[in-house]
Amino acid sequence: MKRRHFLLALAAAAAAPATRAQQYPSKPITWVVGFPPGGGADGVTRLVSAKVSQNLGQPIVVENRPGASSIIAAQHVAQQPADGYTVFSAEQGALVFNTALYSKLPYDPQRDFTPIADMIRAPLVLVVHPSFPGTDLKSFIAEVRRRPGKHNFGSPGRGLAHHLAMEALKRRAKLDIVDVQYRGIAPVVQDTISGQVPIAVIDTVVLLPHLRSGKLRAIATFADKRLVVLRDVPALGQLGYMGLDIAPIVGVVAPRNTPNELVRRLNTEIVRAVRDPQVSGKLSALGLEIIADTPEQFAAFLESEAKRWLPFIRSLNIKLD
Repeated sequence: MKRRHFLLALAAAAAAPATRAQQYPSKPITWVVGFPPGGGADGVTRLVSAKVSQNLGQPIVVENRPGASSIIAAQHVAQQPADGYTVFSAEQGALVFNTALYSKLPYDPQRDFTPIADMIRAPLVLVVHPSFPGTDLKSFIAEVRRRPGKHNFGSPGRGLAHHLAMEALKRRAKLDIVDVQYRGIAPVVQDTISGQVPIAVIDTVVLLPHLRSGKLRAIATFADKRLVVLRDVPALGQLGYMGLDIAPIVGVVAPRNTPNELVRRLNTEIVRAVRDPQVSGKLSALGLEIIADTPEQFAAFLESEAKRWLPFIRSLNIKLD
């Protein structure tokens, strides 16, 4: 009899994860974003979460907790129950870069989160005001070297992917360009269009309309091969600068120890939503590249980004606290 009870208990324990996954979700899900409404990460999250909500039959509340390089949002999510009802849309800043940018963090990017999926990447483009003398990368470099320290470039924030991309190009090409810091990408775009700063690194989400209108000119993309959405713009990798392929990503994580079966369910639904033709079509029209990978692939990507960028950030001696 005792053996029978023991076997029944084992069977019940084995069935529990499957039952939990089948019953999930039974209430609304909160999807946290570390940026204000209207930004790239917020827009991607709202588009994808609406489809996930439709497929799951449960509301998803997008909650914006902007500020402090996504630290506010990351700390909040890290403290939530690991029950699958709180997820976080995060870029490399919150999940990788902040480790080197801050002396102390109220969360541990590697320890406190469970990767679910990397949804998209937003390619970066080196752009100039139309009046800038350089029309391609060769003439751009020649002009900057001709007048070292005389040209400025606009950055949406120290330690962001846009800033690090430019710093990496400066180091590889031995360029002396002065960094002008802004709060967010919108004022960078505005001042580059007006000519206040002649050079910027801008992601395709906000850049494409200004390229089409001729208000800005693209020099090269921070990629190893040409982008589908910008076939006429050469990639830095094609021009002899391989390895400068950097782009902000929008991935999804949950608090650590979130049960594997719930992580799998969330991954399945998020990937399904991102790859939905209506959703992917809108994302691609913005110049975004669809990733939609597995939890293991996303975890491996974050690990590779840490190995690649943390030593570089430390070599720049950037500290935000």
